[in-house]
Order: sequence, then C-alpha cells, then structure tokens
Amino acid sequence: MNICITAQGPDLSSRFEPHFARAPYFVFYDSSTGRTDAIRNGYIVNDTKIGQNVVKLLVSHSVSAVITGHAGENAQKLLESSEIALHTWKGEGSAREVIMAVMPDALKAPHRRTGRGTGARVPKGD
Repeated sequence: MNICITAQGPDLSSRFEPHFARAPYFVFYDSSTGRTDAIRNGYIVNDTKIGQNVVKLLVSHSVSAVITGHAGENAQKLLESSEIALHTWKGEGSAREVIMAVMPDALKAPHRRTGRGTGARVPKGD
C-alpha cells in the first residue's frame, strides 16, 4: 500500500503537517517495500484548485491512503472519487509516529530502503 503523509519536511522523521493541500511536503511510504519518497508541494503558491491539483498528484503516485490533519470538503470528495482513503490525525509528532498511530501495520514491511522520487531525496535510516 502506498501511503501519503502530509509533512513539514522530506522524510519520515519530519514533523507531521495537519494541512492537506498546503502541506510543505508529501512523504510517500510504500508499506510493501519500505520505500520512502518525498515531493515538495509546489501547489501552495497557487490560489485556485490547490486541493484538486494535490489529489491529481497523489493519483499519479498510486497513493492508496493519505494521512493528514484536515482536508476541505472538495478535497475529501475528490479523494473519495479517486478511491484514496482519507485518515485524519489531530495530534502532533513525526510522520513516522503518525503512521504508527493511524496505521500501525503499515510500518511492518519486510525491507526498509530509501528511494528517489521526483522530489527530495530521503536520507537512509528514515
């Protein structure tokens, strides 16, 4: 399962970001391989269709679930129509801690390695 976590930085040790479409980074975690990638959110400078563009980004990365603090009504509808499960978290912590709290089985992948996406490189060990 490919999971997206909204974060303030490009890796699982980064602080969780509660804002969906305006999150500085999207950290992708593949629970079947342990691969982690991140993309800087280039849509936060726009004033229109931010949620729509972010959902398109998630679809293009084959995301199955997103963990964020809050998504607007339009973004929620777009996620639902794109068959991306929305999990909300009202607490704080690192992206890794939030995954463990919301989807504890997701971090039990047999292999943990880092990878390179179209965004920032994630350092080994996260």
